Amino acid sequence: MSVARRTVTSPSGAELARTLHVRPALGVAAHVMQGEGLEIVRIRVERPAVILVDRGIKTVKPERGAAVRALPGQVLLLAGGQTVDFHNRVTDGERYEARWLMFGGAVLDDPYYLATVQRRSLADAAMPPARALRRVSAGLAEAFERARQALAPDPSRPDAVVRQQLLEVAHWLLAEDLVLRVPSEDARISGRIRAMLSTRLDDDWSSAAIASALAMSEATLRRRLAAEGVTLRELIADVRMASALVLLQATSRPVSEIALSVGYDSPSRFAVRFRDRFGFAPTAVRGHARGA
Repeated sequence: MSVARRTVTSPSGAELARTLHVRPALGVAAHVMQGEGLEIVRIRVERPAVILVDRGIKTVKPERGAAVRALPGQVLLLAGGQTVDFHNRVTDGERYEARWLMFGGAVLDDPYYLATVQRRSLADAAMPPARALRRVSAGLAEAFERARQALAPDPSRPDAVVRQQLLEVAHWLLAEDLVLRVPSEDARISGRIRAMLSTRLDDDWSSAAIASALAMSEATLRRRLAAEGVTLRELIADVRMASALVLLQATSRPVSEIALSVGYDSPSRFAVRFRDRFGFAPTAVRGHARGA
């Protein structure tokens, strides 16, 4: 599983080799690091994901289904369209580290891939919310890292090539009867709002603007969200905080810059909101002293 070269960092705060690359229709690649073990609850996973754990131990508890754990050198597969809890543990006294690939519909709707799923009589097989792959073949590990690198910004690399490299990972999993599926469209109004907000996190979203974008009145919007047990204010804050968490884990951007990118002009106000949501300070993600 140790395919990619890792940058060894000192606990003095040297920059970590965090990366986050996005090609919206195709997928997302992230190299996540945490300086201490943290429990992160109620995270929405929209796309199917493959996670290779490099350091520490990762446990995933889906909203429905049993908890699944992966050790270094193992893979976790997550179905898209679900809410999960993560527990990332540090076991070597240094950090937790894992590499992510998330797959877009433009990859998994490939006709040959779908035909192969059908031919192997797996079309009706349900993908569990979370599953661990204890043994990772060299072929899968190499394809995984090639796909992650392919998602990095590079104008000379066409989307069609990146798509094929992501499909290679899907086919390696399919060889072990593991199918990645595009989640069915989220019919909940909160799901539609999450997708809308994620494109412009730093906008000053108002109830009127969101209702207008969804072609409904503000009263209808409030009623629909109430039926799902959430308020618009809570939803906006949660999308911003979840995005901030990813940026803290998978980039080396300053906390103040991350706060601004998710809609907070004040880093201190952002830190308060982040702690309210997750129970720890933004600096804890990178291993600084954790607050009470």
